[in-house]
Amino acid sequence: MQPIKLSVCYMVKNEANTLPISLDSIKSAADEIIVVDTGSTDSTKKIAASYGARLYDFPWQDDFSAPRNFAIEQARGTWILFLDADEYFAEPLEREKILAYLDSLGAKDVVLLLRQNAAGSDAQTSWNTDWCLRIFRNLSQLRYQGRIHENIARQDGELQVAYGPVSFRLLHTGYAGPLGTEKARRNLRLIEQAIAEEGWQPGYDYYLMDCFYGLGEYEKAMQHGKNFLVGDCYAYGGESHIYHVILECMRALQKPDREMLPWAQEACRKYPSLPEFYAEQGMILCGLGRLAEARQLFIEALLRYEEHTADVEQDGYFSQEVAAKVAARLGEIAMHYENLDEAAVWFKQSLEYCSSNRTILSKVEKFLQWAEKKQKST
Repeated sequence: MQPIKLSVCYMVKNEANTLPISLDSIKSAADEIIVVDTGSTDSTKKIAASYGARLYDFPWQDDFSAPRNFAIEQARGTWILFLDADEYFAEPLEREKILAYLDSLGAKDVVLLLRQNAAGSDAQTSWNTDWCLRIFRNLSQLRYQGRIHENIARQDGELQVAYGPVSFRLLHTGYAGPLGTEKARRNLRLIEQAIAEEGWQPGYDYYLMDCFYGLGEYEKAMQHGKNFLVGDCYAYGGESHIYHVILECMRALQKPDREMLPWAQEACRKYPSLPEFYAEQGMILCGLGRLAEARQLFIEALLRYEEHTADVEQDGYFSQEVAAKVAARLGEIAMHYENLDEAAVWFKQSLEYCSSNRTILSKVEKFLQWAEKKQKST
């Protein structure tokens, strides 16, 4: 028999709607598929069995690491790919390519994969990205730690990390729509339970920020984000996500633009390759009436987006939908300066980026009405 090189593992519960898509994306590359079920009452286990998975039952213990580590103990591969059921490869994973990549890693023992997360109901345009640890060597020293927001840790030193090729990117639908609030509530409960039992751990501010943001408790989310930034923890993919959340919290709390601007400027200095923080500054400057400066920043954001200059190892949220909003704001600035031709260009560009956002469509409609009146008056 050929040696088992790649074990694909899952921890699941009632994932009948999402698991088939994930399994389809890895079935050609996996030497074995291991599914640990924590109490499904739907057809999850039947679906997993139809793909030839080895099935195990594991009682849920309010601890995400326990069933994951149990799955690792069953794995026989040299490498382990551990996916959530609501994650799948954008392009089906090809065995030859993934094994050739893993063979090239030398001393690296874990791989971060680029993940695109559906951030809203329109999955075609509303995405943000992060880097998540999904591939690691099958070594006894590597195990999951943490009751919630668990991740692989090395028991005998520091992880040797590689960033996987963008061609291996994952798509993730688990936090789209109302389900995000449900998960935020569950995660908050488990974090609070872990703190009560084990004490405060570095990095909890990051997770609490996300929980409170998902629950709409913006003051708490903002404070935890700020706490993380002054701490000594490191977030793989950078801290751009934290700046995004802080700015969104300030926006939701209706903080003055003059208070928001330094945060956007600081983020832009730290992440000059990302288009999002040029756009953030532009939006804030619009509120301050500094339209000429805002216009230049918006153009810079779109240029960076079009030219793909962003550092791929940084989290990002500048999607097609965000680009459409930036182009529409450029159209509004052109309208302010009575420049019909330029406004038309930007609104056309906005629709090319995204033609389904109601706010953008409303702005285009207002432009068309304005342009008609202007043409009649001349």
